[in-house]
Amino acid sequence: MADATAWRKPRWMTGDESLVRVGPGTGAGVDDAHTCPSRDAAKARPAVRAGVASRLPQERLEDFTLGPVCEALDLMEFDGAPLERALSALAHRRRPLHPGHLAYAEHAVRLYTGRRDPRGLAPVRPYWVVRKDNGRRWELYAWWRRYQSADGRLREYRRLRHAEARVSAPGETAVAAYAAAFGVNASWPRRWQQEFPLHRAPSRVTHVRIVEVGLGDGSESVQFEGTVAEAKAYYERHGDAHVRSVVNGGTPRPGSACLDCKQFTGCDTVHRSPGVLALPSRRLPLRKVSVSDLRYHAVCPAQGFLRSLHLPKSDEYSDAAKLGQAVHAWIEKLHRRDGWPPCTAADMPAEGENWTRGRWQVPDEEAELGRRMLLQHVAACPFQDSGLIEQAECEPLRVVHDTAAQAVVIAKPDLLYREDGSWVWRELKTTRKALRQGTDPLDAYPQLALAVVLLARGALGGDPSGSRVEVEFLRPDDSTPYVIDPTDPQRVAKAEAVLQQHAGPWREDDQWEARPGRHCQWCPVSRWCTSAASGEKAGEEKV
Repeated sequence: MADATAWRKPRWMTGDESLVRVGPGTGAGVDDAHTCPSRDAAKARPAVRAGVASRLPQERLEDFTLGPVCEALDLMEFDGAPLERALSALAHRRRPLHPGHLAYAEHAVRLYTGRRDPRGLAPVRPYWVVRKDNGRRWELYAWWRRYQSADGRLREYRRLRHAEARVSAPGETAVAAYAAAFGVNASWPRRWQQEFPLHRAPSRVTHVRIVEVGLGDGSESVQFEGTVAEAKAYYERHGDAHVRSVVNGGTPRPGSACLDCKQFTGCDTVHRSPGVLALPSRRLPLRKVSVSDLRYHAVCPAQGFLRSLHLPKSDEYSDAAKLGQAVHAWIEKLHRRDGWPPCTAADMPAEGENWTRGRWQVPDEEAELGRRMLLQHVAACPFQDSGLIEQAECEPLRVVHDTAAQAVVIAKPDLLYREDGSWVWRELKTTRKALRQGTDPLDAYPQLALAVVLLARGALGGDPSGSRVEVEFLRPDDSTPYVIDPTDPQRVAKAEAVLQQHAGPWREDDQWEARPGRHCQWCPVSRWCTSAASGEKAGEEKV
């Protein structure tokens, strides 16, 4: 019996689907909640494309973080360019780099080329590609940095990471190990939909290594090291199932992956709603945006852009922010319990216990404040009347395509639950003091404005007439509920005005210039910003 979830070429797409190409990064398979299996399956078929190509323009600035790093390394390793000449070429590329991106690329190249290589491996220009034909034409490859010993017996892939070395998924490592062990030299296709041109020659490979290199801190992590026989066994154990999972695909899962998905314009799992951001229709590059992105841009456009590149960050969260995250995580875990039992005092940390852990660990006195906040949540827990609840989702991802602003709008409510056919969007805000008298929560928290607009438009489904937005302001000594009615025209108009205020400047921006100020002192990407020093000075003068 055929798998009903297996990928099939949609009617709005064209091209040859018999060529299948998988490398590390092609897809994570159906088990990764942060990817879209359907998008990955389409990506694995390079000759399949949308029947009508997108005519939206490209962004002015380069947004492939590692692209310029690899360009400079190619100049040095394959063309013999000195370090400084290779770096200077980055300032004159056709698609320019943001100054912060350039600073990161220069740092990464200097750090990478300054590493010692006790094995004395030489860089390899050709790619290593395995091709098989069983009715489909299969290609396995990796675009990572390639090195081999002088006698050709040892091949090594190096996977570059933006910040620190990590642990790759076994399936991805297996694909790379197999390509290194059994791949033949190949040139990059002139067009991506074409096969790799192979340069067949006898292989002398006996050993392979797969290494991760962190370009933020120079860390290194060996993911696999062994003989070609061990690489084959590792692939049979982890790689084959991974490849088939990617190629077979699965149920579409809208999210960040929509931005570069070949199926996006015709995908019916993405809700289309022109004007969500209250902006006029324009022919602009397609962008992904969350309310957090809009907040970062409002503080400093450069910070917003450098965050979007996923550059290494430092001191991203204050103790207060960590505590807020810890409180959210504790309540989220309780709300995920089967049957939605109401939160009770017995569910909360014991007095005198520092219950915070790991990334969100805070000092003892902060943990005690958080414990008191958690106790205040008990009376306000939405599951006190769980019998009325038909469905509940913690931290769900919701995606809407604003076809006017050409923005993939991504929202992640703290909790969504449905009563009598209508969705309730609930947010939890930890704070140590009450909102200033007269402050409208829509102004203070733009994500509430997005919630109001999405519910008012019925973008989440259900019956919009009974929907509401709930906010729980959680303090150490009390909990204050606040409700916003998305069927109230005045509140909807206010919400649209708030979104327009934040989204307008973001949508128009293609320079992402720094806006120095006191915030530079705690900006997590200020390390890469050439304007950060002047911002610190400005901050000192304002104190």
